[in-house]
Amino acid sequence: MKNIKQVKIISLAAVFAVALTACGGDGESMPFQDKQVVDTDGDGYHDHNDAFPNDASEQFDSDGDGIGDNADPTPHGEESEEQPEDETNPDDGSSNEGAGGPTGKPGNCDAQTSGVNWDALMTETCKDLSSYNLFKDSSDPTANPSAGGVPFDLAVPLFTDYATKYRYAFIPEGTKAVYSEHEILDFPVGTVLVKTFTMPVTTADRDGEELVIETRLLIHRQDGWTALPYYWDPIESDGSKAELAITGASLDVTTTHKGEMIDFTYQVPKATSCNSCHQLLPVSQGSDDIRPNIFMPIGPKARYLNKEFEYEDGTTANQLEYWQEQGFLTGLPESGVDALEKIMLFKDNTVLSQLSNEEVDDAARAYLDINCAHCHRSELSLEDAGKPNYAGAAGYTGLQLEYNRDYSERSDRFGVCKLPIANRDPVSRIDEESDYAFDRLLPQFPKNVTYGVVPGKPEESYLLLRMTTVDPNQRMAPLGRSTHHIEGVELIKQWITNLPSETCPD
Repeated sequence: MKNIKQVKIISLAAVFAVALTACGGDGESMPFQDKQVVDTDGDGYHDHNDAFPNDASEQFDSDGDGIGDNADPTPHGEESEEQPEDETNPDDGSSNEGAGGPTGKPGNCDAQTSGVNWDALMTETCKDLSSYNLFKDSSDPTANPSAGGVPFDLAVPLFTDYATKYRYAFIPEGTKAVYSEHEILDFPVGTVLVKTFTMPVTTADRDGEELVIETRLLIHRQDGWTALPYYWDPIESDGSKAELAITGASLDVTTTHKGEMIDFTYQVPKATSCNSCHQLLPVSQGSDDIRPNIFMPIGPKARYLNKEFEYEDGTTANQLEYWQEQGFLTGLPESGVDALEKIMLFKDNTVLSQLSNEEVDDAARAYLDINCAHCHRSELSLEDAGKPNYAGAAGYTGLQLEYNRDYSERSDRFGVCKLPIANRDPVSRIDEESDYAFDRLLPQFPKNVTYGVVPGKPEESYLLLRMTTVDPNQRMAPLGRSTHHIEGVELIKQWITNLPSETCPD
């Protein structure tokens, strides 16, 4: 295993400089319902989520005593007895047997537990990531999870500035995720999805020197999913611990990719920015439709997990089969994983010229799904998942890029000969029945890039313009990247080139 602390120090001295700042900024979205969102004190927390909506210095009151956590000397209530160690907690972290789970009691960030601090995860917003005791070495979130944690990888990952990602799912003892054909696995309450982002000195050696930057938690609490970002500040804490980054952070970094030095500002999102990508919005069914938004994870769908993974003990196994054998998953079809939907692996070293047209299509559709369809989706299999009449934040645009959507039925859903709304003036955006007059295009967009996708003509396709620009007002995805993904752009360019010919109106 890499010496992470040594890696941090070497990498920092070699290529990194730090500048803290508030970050974030929601991407372009249009609500499906007229819901007023208010942040009276301007602290980044909407009033309905802020215990102190008129005090920008306070957001939480964990113990309900009327004193904000920042000013409260005992923010979690009177000091309580330490939680007893669970003698049955195994040390190998190989399954959730003996992992324990939430007791239903109020949590304590200072509790000393032998394994995961489940109760704190369920009720507390701890300042230090280490308070949750998710990893045996609190300074290394890239290996050795506590019991109940299992690592995983995705066949096609979401792009984040060439960062390396270490993913773990922590599932309480006695509970299991349930298989879903098209949607996110149905994770039980108590689940914690953990993703740590590191920046390698060179992307050619992702097992070499790297800087640990941030760890994001998605916690499935009784009232839904909660997102908490933690930042491994290389200056304030020497990169040895992660602290809650409610307002986010930014980090000027350099990495080498395929022999070229890339300099950019890496953005750690503020907590509220997570809603931009993770929320589903109700498709209004009338003035009396007051359904709430739904916060959901993005990555761990069966089709992206249906691949082999090498575990820390040297075992190599199909992830879905391994999860079921280890007690993390139930409901796999009896036909086995070979009969399930499986995505062709796409990595930065994939050679497009060696792929067939069918393989390019599969990889491109998966790439658009994992990178775009959390926002650009509407209904479809959400109904099968018990969420009828819901859509992603950009589902209203008509660009809907789900992997399981049938291209042959409505190619315009994939942007083909579809006039985008983001490059038109407000009149054209509102009037969906307008003639989409080309003189209504906003001046910053070239006249020859009129349609979302023009089959056979990637240079005239607006989709590629959004993927290549780093302008924060125009880039897609709007969050999570300061660079453009060279290999992803080449993949989508080849996909557009290969598409069946269609003539878009002049």
